[in-house]
Amino acid sequence: MKRLCFLSPDLEHARQVVADLRNNGIAEEHIYALARHGVDMEDLPDAGPEADDFLAGYERGLALGGSAGALAGLTALAFPPAGIVIGGGFVLLTGLFGAGIGGLLTSMAGAAFPSSRLQEFEQAIEDGNILIMVDVPASEVDVFETLIRGLDPEVSVEGIAPPAKLVP
Repeated sequence: MKRLCFLSPDLEHARQVVADLRNNGIAEEHIYALARHGVDMEDLPDAGPEADDFLAGYERGLALGGSAGALAGLTALAFPPAGIVIGGGFVLLTGLFGAGIGGLLTSMAGAAFPSSRLQEFEQAIEDGNILIMVDVPASEVDVFETLIRGLDPEVSVEGIAPPAKLVP
């Protein structure tokens, strides 16, 4: 799947594009719309977890927490505390524990911030545009770009999914 992002100039255009995407086989769970606070988007799909850094924070937390936990386990294995015999299972356990705690804490923190992956669209959203994100099969990107441009030839369709920064 490839994520396409584009800015819709108004609600009516966004509704038309979303309807066309649905009519062309894109499931509701693969379409996301994001607008500034206060815009009534009752019939457009909500951006949900795409609107904040919850998922990106979770991914970073899993990686950093797992690494820190495994490192702590390896340190305990190399320098056993108080003569306690520690095996390889302990390293795995501390790695999993670190990943769990890291994922939990960073996802909760990330939910409080706007999505770092969508920073380039922030000003346009504040100016009244609506960001539409759609996940399409990678082999059909051109078909859907043509469909989107059919409604508005001036629309700029951009791929997204730059990797989240490790430290925002």
